[in-house]
Amino acid sequence: MSMKVVAYIRVSTEEQAKHGYSIEVQQQVLEDYAQGHDLEVVETFIESESAFKPGRPEFAKMVKLLETNKTITSVLVYKIDRISRNMLDYSTLVEKMGVQVLSATEQLPSNATGRLMGDMQAAFSRYFSAQLSDRVTEAMAAKARKGIYPANAPVGYKNDRETRTIVLDPERAHLVREAFETYANTEMTLRELVVWSKRRGLTTKRGGAFTKSTIHKMLLNPIYAGTVRWGDVIAPGIHEPLVSKHLYRKVQEKLEGRGQGRGLTHKRFPFRGLLQCGYCGCQITASEAKGKYIYYHCTHGRGKCKQPYVNQATLSHRLQSVVDNVRVPEDVVAEIMKEIRKGEASREERIHERLNQLQREREEITRRRDQAYLDKQDGEITTKRWRELEKAWSDRIQLIEEQEERLKNSLHTKGIDSAREAFELLERASDLYSEQSPEEQAEALRILLSNCVMRGRKLEPIYRKPFDLVAEGLKTGNWYA
Repeated sequence: MSMKVVAYIRVSTEEQAKHGYSIEVQQQVLEDYAQGHDLEVVETFIESESAFKPGRPEFAKMVKLLETNKTITSVLVYKIDRISRNMLDYSTLVEKMGVQVLSATEQLPSNATGRLMGDMQAAFSRYFSAQLSDRVTEAMAAKARKGIYPANAPVGYKNDRETRTIVLDPERAHLVREAFETYANTEMTLRELVVWSKRRGLTTKRGGAFTKSTIHKMLLNPIYAGTVRWGDVIAPGIHEPLVSKHLYRKVQEKLEGRGQGRGLTHKRFPFRGLLQCGYCGCQITASEAKGKYIYYHCTHGRGKCKQPYVNQATLSHRLQSVVDNVRVPEDVVAEIMKEIRKGEASREERIHERLNQLQREREEITRRRDQAYLDKQDGEITTKRWRELEKAWSDRIQLIEEQEERLKNSLHTKGIDSAREAFELLERASDLYSEQSPEEQAEALRILLSNCVMRGRKLEPIYRKPFDLVAEGLKTGNWYA
């Protein structure tokens, strides 16, 4: 009568397949062995996962079958290491269940000596697997120390097989950058940023929607500012940063809760801070009645004031006129853009001048460092003094680099592009305003206004540049004064 066995086949990498451990090869060897030894293979389990960690799905199914079918007494494998990379798995079969492990390619006697040899092979297999894991871990840390991101690229990047580093993902990079900018420069919460990301089409690498935790993890990752962090390794990356260090720090400060006091106020009372009382000059503040009604009123900082209370919905409706008053006639856009171009050219000239100053200062520091080193070698200054100077110069170089980064980034932010976008937005602003939430309306008004005086029902807006030109042109009909 044939002995009943189950066959277990595992292949974890393409490299194993190249060395003769492919599924097809193992299956053929096991079939030949079973026929030659009068074994009945009840079922074959094929595992394609790593065998280093316990809990493999096919292994678990095999164990369940062995527990329910006591007529099966042995497990047939190609080699002991196909099943014994983890001692917990091996001991589950041999010690707890009393199942015999048969190797089709290794001659193990069916006695105490054979079991000892099997145990030894399992132990060495476990040692090899642990050693391999250590080598992989160290190799990845070594890559990180060289500034190479050693894993699958985070969202916004993709892995480049030729350079073996990460490069910007043209489909998602701009959206990730926009997410950083939006979170840093608005009062948006993480939960609101999740909604924003869905609206903008920013998805995870697998195409799923962001959650609060995953978007929080993304904002925390220094890889986007050019720094590789892998375990305990932190090193400058060789990849292209997606955001500036300044923007990344700004996001971290907001995540840590610094500077968010105003955010909660604006969320609760969005129009607070926008308006000034036209009767006494105090600020217009807000308060809540019965836990759900919001009213805006004078702070009464200079005593009793006749400014009436106004509820938020009414105030929102009145502020619509502030947006309506800056509709831009097409025939004047060209003239306004011409003035903006002049200012942009002057701004860029000043930035380049400052960058040249910083470059000259950097070169002077390099000259002084070289001279100080020679002076130390010649004994003209002490090592202690040289180290003090070196530290001071290193700190200054770091500040210079940060200033250069900010200036170069500001060159990439073209004021003329922002103005053009602003005029395009103004064409639709009135319609958009009526569809927005109070928080979104307030954000739009803060872009337009430097102040707004409220006297009863009357509003007297003071617009920021260049919107003041638009408002004045609409009011006087003279666009070219």
